[in-house]
Amino acid sequence: MASASRDGARPAGAAPVLVVLAAGRSTRFGRPKQLEPLGPGGEALLDYAFYDGALAGFGSFVLVVQEAMRDAFEAHVAPARQAGLHVDFCCQEARGRAKPWGTGFAVLSAKDRIDGPFAVCNADDFYGREAYAAVARGLSEASGHRPVPACTVAYPLRATLSAAGGVSRGLCRVGPGGTLERLVEGLELRRRDNRVVGRDPTGALVETDPEALACTNLWGFAPEIVALLAERFAAFLRADPGPDAEFHLTEAVNDLIAARRVRCSVLPPCATWLGVTFPDDRDRVAAALQVMVESGVYPRRVWRRPLRTPA
Repeated sequence: MASASRDGARPAGAAPVLVVLAAGRSTRFGRPKQLEPLGPGGEALLDYAFYDGALAGFGSFVLVVQEAMRDAFEAHVAPARQAGLHVDFCCQEARGRAKPWGTGFAVLSAKDRIDGPFAVCNADDFYGREAYAAVARGLSEASGHRPVPACTVAYPLRATLSAAGGVSRGLCRVGPGGTLERLVEGLELRRRDNRVVGRDPTGALVETDPEALACTNLWGFAPEIVALLAERFAAFLRADPGPDAEFHLTEAVNDLIAARRVRCSVLPPCATWLGVTFPDDRDRVAAALQVMVESGVYPRRVWRRPLRTPA
């Protein structure tokens, strides 16, 4: 599933890996939104993922990309590598079809780069440094337990919607103690009066409160999750999915929670989430990043000098 690294094996060490999913086709945005310059220094959102992840204690990074886009991503991440980050690549194969298999398969594409606790995020979302720090803390004991431990950062659904059209989000039902009880993949979600409406992957109507908690694909996992996802993907293929079917990470985790094979903690909502789905989202996100730069949260150019990470 995974292509070989051009840099060799990742360094040994206990620091967790951050797997950044960047193989989407960006059909609604019209161009590769994962590389869209949004920061004042021309940074894409994945640069802030690297920057925040490194400061939160992640020791290496894996970008899951399409083979056709690999050279473009290699060129983009060169400044991050020069600043001292270890960035590896895996290519998500479509196995003879035009549409990728989805986020669950994207994680499996990186399996050969995972040898300990790891996190997953989207390249076209901004989660904020505190979110990566919370996941890193949640990973400190994420191995060797049953059920397999996991965690996810939740945000109020209203804060993750787009005025330009419908979006996909994982809708969380949280039980006592902050444990995720159920996760529904909501598609084409948009605000309608004082509710949010959309559909699930079967086409059934989804309607919920704007204050409901949403998972935007920032996860922390014990390494044992990889074998469980492989089992679920094999079952997905046996069901003979159609050409547009996707193996959603949210659905796979929900199935594993229902089977009591995974126990997922929902971490408290963090201050800021930003994302680009449509072209009209661009200026809003760029303006928010500009404010954070001007307030000193980020430097104007994140890779101007070597990054000092926690010891």
